[in-house]
Amino acid sequence: MVLFSKYHGCGNSFVIIREDELSKEIDEAGYPGFARMVCDVNTGVGADGMIVVRREPALEMVFFNRDGSRAPMCGNGIRCFANFCRDERIESSRKYPVRTLAGDMTVEISSDDPFRAKINMGKPIFGPQAVKMDTNDMGNTEAKDLLGLRLPLKNGTDVEINSLFMGTIHTVIFVDDFDDIDVPGVGEEICNHSVFREKTNVNFVKAIDDDTLEVQTYERGVGMTLACGTGACASVVVASMKGICGNSAEVRLKLGSLGIEISGDGDVYMEGPSVKIMDGRLQDLQFLQTTTDV
Repeated sequence: MVLFSKYHGCGNSFVIIREDELSKEIDEAGYPGFARMVCDVNTGVGADGMIVVRREPALEMVFFNRDGSRAPMCGNGIRCFANFCRDERIESSRKYPVRTLAGDMTVEISSDDPFRAKINMGKPIFGPQAVKMDTNDMGNTEAKDLLGLRLPLKNGTDVEINSLFMGTIHTVIFVDDFDDIDVPGVGEEICNHSVFREKTNVNFVKAIDDDTLEVQTYERGVGMTLACGTGACASVVVASMKGICGNSAEVRLKLGSLGIEISGDGDVYMEGPSVKIMDGRLQDLQFLQTTTDV
């Protein structure tokens, strides 16, 4: 039996488990497979990702996508992580660092009821090495920052993409209207395009006004999600660089919004909610760890 909690941030949902709880039943090598099973909507809890709370040697968020792949960071996930740590009395400070594969992120609790947190997400990183991208066959290798590239699609058209590392790998595409593009289909194609050696999250961005963006995201390892925190940050970074918005903007998502601000030194801050959905226990671990064909 393993105790767990489930939280969401603007609809982006996560199963959260203490590592000392999980390690009673499974070793670290089994975390990816366990994440796939626990996130399954039919035979598990159902979620976009799994978060393991590691406390030694430092407080760390260990994050897995629904497909079991490890991701460096998750913006909505780290707010849910902070909410869990507060609920479980793991961390009582209002401001503290959290270790991730993308570096240490600073959490600052901005409200207890309802819970909201502000996260210093660090600085965006540009270039093929950061994005794990091969542009040799694209004919636009002069765009070394990977902004404004034309990416060919299977239907013979192409689309302008802007790629960067913002906690994880992201690609930003601006649209006038979401109905003008097959968001899930194009998102999946770009995510799995051969130029992205480690795939990419794909953010479709519509500018509402100078201070407001609307974003829909196809996440690598998950598919379409209701929200993506790092994607919201990446979208504001690129929109600001292109003069579409200023250094701060509200990002509207399907079930809420996030406040994104770029500081004078280039750090990106994300502020938003987290909601606890439930506590539970995974009772039949043997069933969860058994692969069956349906």
